[in-house]
Formats: sequence, structure tokens, C-alpha cells
Amino acid sequence: MKCHNCKSSIDDDSWFCDQCGTRIYLCPECHIPGKGEGKRCGMCGSKLTPAEKLAEAKDCASRQPRKPVAATKLICRQENIILHLQNGAVLGRLEGPYQAILSRLEYVSARHAQLWAEGDRWIICDLGSRNGTAVNGQWCYNPLPFRVGDTVRLANFYDFVAE
Repeated sequence: MKCHNCKSSIDDDSWFCDQCGTRIYLCPECHIPGKGEGKRCGMCGSKLTPAEKLAEAKDCASRQPRKPVAATKLICRQENIILHLQNGAVLGRLEGPYQAILSRLEYVSARHAQLWAEGDRWIICDLGSRNGTAVNGQWCYNPLPFRVGDTVRLANFYDFVAE
């Protein structure tokens, strides 16, 4: 990990930069360092948190084991569509395991996006679609994570809720 201020290497478990003393802020979801208080993660949009607070939360979480709940499907109520999530699957009108279901959605590209499972979350990556992909209103210029309760928008028109 690198300090955003002086670009020095920082140990992953550090709370401050050893060279310049800058407080380290991390994304609570992705654990990617960011520029500071009040800023958001460039990957998932979560509010950055001081590294020491994440360490405290991690200590508490380790005392209370919790089984993560991963989404198993995406539901589009407006079109009455249920997509049972498959690792590595392509979402598209003409490609992937959902093509028969998505073929009637005229704004979805032939090869629109792809899904990957990662622990208790899923990652979606837009594949250069014409009308885009978003997670909770954040456009998918890079792969974005989503979990139960998040909204995945395909083609700026179809909202799928992860359940």
C-alpha cells in the first residue's frame, strides 16, 4: 500500500504513514486506501474510514463470528425477471446463460456485463455495453461489488435488486 500524500510504501496494518505521518483511510468494503476523511472509495463508493477504526471493528468481529450472506439472485420487478447468479456468467441478449430471459430487453446489449463471486459479495463488470451498468447509482467504469439489498442497473433502464 502507498501513502496518498508522500507515495511511500506503508505496511498493510499501519494507521499512519511512517514517513510523513499522514493518517491512513481505507474503504471498509474493499480495504483500498483513499485520500482522507469525507472521501469515498473509487471502487465501490463506500465512505472511507480511519484504519484504526477498521482494526477495532475487525477485532470485535473476530470475537463474534458471523456467516456472510451472499446474494443468490437479481430481481427486476418492473420486468418480472429473476436471474439466479452464476459465477463467471455473462449478462446479455445474445450471449450467456440468461440470454433467453434478457432477449426481450431491447436496451440490454448482446454482451452487456459479466458477474464474479468473491466471498460474500458479487462483482459486476460492464463489457463495453452501449447503455451502461451501475451499482447503487455508481456507473461501472471499473468492476463494482454488490451485495444483498444493492441495486444493479442494466442499460440505464432496468433495475435489479440483489437478494
